[in-house]
Amino acid sequence: MLMLLPVLAQAQQHVTLSPLPQKISWGGKAFSNAQKFYIVGANRADSDAVELLAAKLDIVGVNEKVDAKKFPLAKPIILGEEDDKAVKKFKKQIPAKAEGYYLQVTADQIVVAGKDNNGTYYGVQSLLQVMSKPEVMQCEITDWPSVSCRGVIEGFYGNPWSHKDRLRQFDFYGQNKMNIYVYGPKDDPYHRAKWREPYPEKEAALLGELVQAAHRNKVQFVWAIHPGGDIKWNKADSVAVVEKLEKMYALGVRTFAVFFDDIWGEGAKGDKQAGLLNYVTDEFVRKHTDVEPLIMCPTQYNKAWSGGDYLPTLGSKMYPEVRIMWTGNSVVDMIEKNDMEWINGQIKRKAFIWLNYPVNDYCQSRLLMGKTYGNGKDIYDLVSGFCSNPMEYAEASKVSLYSIADYTWNMPAYDSESSWKRSLHALMPTSPLAFAAFCQNNVDLGKTGHGLRREGESQLFAEKKMKPAFYFTAMTTAADALLADSVNQPEMLAEIGPWVESMRLLGQRGLHVLQMEHSFNQADSVAFVGAYRSQKAIEDAQKRIVSRNFEGSIVKAKPVVSGDVVTPWVNEKVSELVKAYKKKHTYGLEHFPKQVVEDGQYFIKAGGKFLTDVQASPDRTGDYPVFVAERDTINPQRQQWYLELIATTGRYKITNVQDGRYINERGTFWKDKNNNPYDADWHTYILTKTQDGKFTIQCADRGGKGFFNVEGDHLVNHKEAAVFEIIPANK
Repeated sequence: MLMLLPVLAQAQQHVTLSPLPQKISWGGKAFSNAQKFYIVGANRADSDAVELLAAKLDIVGVNEKVDAKKFPLAKPIILGEEDDKAVKKFKKQIPAKAEGYYLQVTADQIVVAGKDNNGTYYGVQSLLQVMSKPEVMQCEITDWPSVSCRGVIEGFYGNPWSHKDRLRQFDFYGQNKMNIYVYGPKDDPYHRAKWREPYPEKEAALLGELVQAAHRNKVQFVWAIHPGGDIKWNKADSVAVVEKLEKMYALGVRTFAVFFDDIWGEGAKGDKQAGLLNYVTDEFVRKHTDVEPLIMCPTQYNKAWSGGDYLPTLGSKMYPEVRIMWTGNSVVDMIEKNDMEWINGQIKRKAFIWLNYPVNDYCQSRLLMGKTYGNGKDIYDLVSGFCSNPMEYAEASKVSLYSIADYTWNMPAYDSESSWKRSLHALMPTSPLAFAAFCQNNVDLGKTGHGLRREGESQLFAEKKMKPAFYFTAMTTAADALLADSVNQPEMLAEIGPWVESMRLLGQRGLHVLQMEHSFNQADSVAFVGAYRSQKAIEDAQKRIVSRNFEGSIVKAKPVVSGDVVTPWVNEKVSELVKAYKKKHTYGLEHFPKQVVEDGQYFIKAGGKFLTDVQASPDRTGDYPVFVAERDTINPQRQQWYLELIATTGRYKITNVQDGRYINERGTFWKDKNNNPYDADWHTYILTKTQDGKFTIQCADRGGKGFFNVEGDHLVNHKEAAVFEIIPANK
């Protein structure tokens, strides 16, 4: 395991704080972290900072009220904001920047002096990191953020985060000095489809609890409304938006957003959107003294989709205080200085970045656990905010979010490699090496319509720096260690568990493939077939793994580990060995399948149109996939189909990648998921390749002998066969 990430084992003399401070200097030992303290200035200082100290340190008194006889060795923590009496003598050391702080640790005392309440709170968070080792070192820190708004937007398609997920996220944001969370999950109906309607009482209460938890961690809870799908540009709907925001204000929300992304038609008109945002600013924002300026997500939210006068209209007609979100040169893109200069010129203000990373709603079989890199380190004065859109896997997303916090706090000093390595220790302190091995095998997105790729996946294997046998053994060992650590890290392991198990099986399968190779070289046909059957059984077990396989799940994923390095190598090695074996031996040939296409994700086309799951939902019954002319660039997995050769029938199952629904013998989805469950005898099909490279799809066994044909825009079971293009999804 040490070979996978040796740098993690290196000791450090001092704590490496994260986010990295702007200025820090270290001295000798101050005291042990078992020290007792009393707080000076607690009556005026930020109350959340005081509560945090009380929860994490041994505090024996506040506001100088400490029994000196009982606690003669207790040391003072001098705490407060720049105008407080307690920190008056340190005022010149406090940076003149919002959320800045000055922290001093000596053998005699601790000083935490904030520019404002957030600054004091962040100073305490840094102090807790300084005190995380048994010997606390003397230090002096002067610190402030590069970016004013730093955080996360829950704006992905798929299963929204749970209430518990969000509560844990806010604690994480507070620890990492992230100060904004934008609530905009696509599948919350009261955010989008039912935007005019108030939340039911139970849901409203939960949102109120989230708002309070966010604020305790110095996080702005931004509630976003998405009216563009059916808005009528009239006074009634303008009033309806304000009324909905007032209801959210009553729940404690003080920052709001209005989204117009992923829509078209009437709702996408720039002048109408600008007028609505101005109206809401006048009638809602400016009538509350404690509400921040609005944030809006435009319809043309990236350069590739921009055109006409839409963006300049927003820039000239919408109030300048309204912040406008931007994803970059494309939907999924990293942000650089020239990108910012272009968009800022269009909208006449600093854009608010919506970074679509590490979101994986368009490549759901992959977890994105690698380093976060590619954003310019010179754009801090060109942005009004910077938010990351994460994965639906809240805990797994923290690997990247840890680095997003590091990047946005001290942009010029950001180092993606060191930040990533620190995140592994922070998130999996009991098994950092095993976690590193896992993350190294879950880096790249694969080929998608958005084009973003990530380097470094399974690097030691890819660059042949480790022999396959050692690498496969390391994969299984790391997976075993993580699965055994689930007691200590239950939330993380609950999310990544399907991928960890898949990695374990992939390592085992690789070892059996190497046994196949050895047996082939020894001309031992019996051992070769035995090793082949063993690896095939492991592969079948791996294919049965499904993430989010619970009742009501919006999206179910089949985990892919090292999808562009180790998995292809193993698959290709099996194919090569079986092909070579068949040329020399006749024993056991019945155990090798005759595949028309390899198992994987494909587009199915007829007449130039894409077969599409237009109503993707695991709970929707009785509907059917349809052929549409355009390739879906927003949610491409609706048009991707997993073709899998089923060993028991020798035929192919066809499953939608987005929601896991199979196509039945009528060319539709299940009629009733309870009374018509998947049955391989009914729901697997014969693929026959035609002379021109296309395919026919035929039912068999209990499903009859009809062929799939096309009637109107959908599949039908017919006596005559249509021909289909079956194209790998990575092309």
